[in-house]
Amino acid sequence: MRFPFPVVGQSSPAQPPMTARLAWLDAAKAYGMFLVYYGHFVERISDLQGFVVGTAAFSQYKFIYAFHMPLFFILSGFVYKDRKQKFSSFLTHRLLTRILPAIFFNLVAVCIQFLLAGGGSGFYERYQETNVLLDFLSGYPFGNFITWFLFCLFTVELLNYIARPFVKADVWRRGGLAALTLLGGYFIGLNSNTLQGLPLRGFDFWYFNQALVGFSFYQIGFILKQSEFMTLVQNSFYRYLALGLTLISTLALFGLNQGPFAADRSLVLMAGASYGNLFLFSITAITGSLFIITLSLFIPAGKGLTFVGQNTLILLGLNFFFAGFAKPVIEKIGLSVFDNGWAVLVFCTALTLISFLVSVPVIQLLHRFFPQLIGKPKLRGPLLPQLLR
Repeated sequence: MRFPFPVVGQSSPAQPPMTARLAWLDAAKAYGMFLVYYGHFVERISDLQGFVVGTAAFSQYKFIYAFHMPLFFILSGFVYKDRKQKFSSFLTHRLLTRILPAIFFNLVAVCIQFLLAGGGSGFYERYQETNVLLDFLSGYPFGNFITWFLFCLFTVELLNYIARPFVKADVWRRGGLAALTLLGGYFIGLNSNTLQGLPLRGFDFWYFNQALVGFSFYQIGFILKQSEFMTLVQNSFYRYLALGLTLISTLALFGLNQGPFAADRSLVLMAGASYGNLFLFSITAITGSLFIITLSLFIPAGKGLTFVGQNTLILLGLNFFFAGFAKPVIEKIGLSVFDNGWAVLVFCTALTLISFLVSVPVIQLLHRFFPQLIGKPKLRGPLLPQLLR
């Protein structure tokens, strides 16, 4: 396929250095993780308000959830390298970099909840060994629901590995397959009630349902890389055009998505396979993600952004802790304060930044003592050996 601008592998004076690429990628991941934290805080406000449509908190909640998880699947697809790999090598690497961190952060969450619950009977009823084992075997977070993304990403990458011999690096084949899986995942999610009788969580087994949709965005990320979209917009007038169009499109369309939703909230919940209108969901997910990606080209990736962008896996695993403490703080302040959109913005932004700052020493400790448990199995630590050579 011929593009009007250079494809990957061709030399060009316009080709940015790899360091520049990684800089914008870290920035985009940092913005995405900011949205994850902010989104969970504004969700708590909206929850206490009864998820009333039209409130400032619900509007912000709906806007963020329209695209923040598709963004991470797109970024994951962008960094994917199309190469032949033995299945054993692929599986080992993905288990150690996706599932092992997910298990680790679930165990951390369970331990913290045990301490907070004081070892009460309710804790033991919730975390019986058989329930925990069944959740794990079916690819479901047993203590830290926010890690659903890691289980789902594992399934997405497994699907991509299976599909690779048929699609290779052909963007047309990958695009066509992305459209098919998007349709499949959407209609399975819309009819999930009729599929609940299936064994092992049915189509939610290892988030297969959500993975079909995530797979489509993963392919979009790969296609963006193949088409050198970033090269086109990085140092040209097109980035201003892209930033404006993607922001305006997302703001104009996200509120129009009125369903049908599989969940009981009138917004996109990708973890719950609830997407609303297929066309509006797809468009806003793409335009919102492209807005964040284009935004990452405008604001230089300083030390703070780079640090957050390089530690999104850890921050994802720690988010449950901060999200849990938001509710009593909101109740202490009083719900009436959050009728104002600016109050919601300031509060959720402040909580997000504070959470990031509090996480810094934890991140440093994990890198120092347990790098193998946070997605770096090739490193040797003081407590655990190297897990992958």
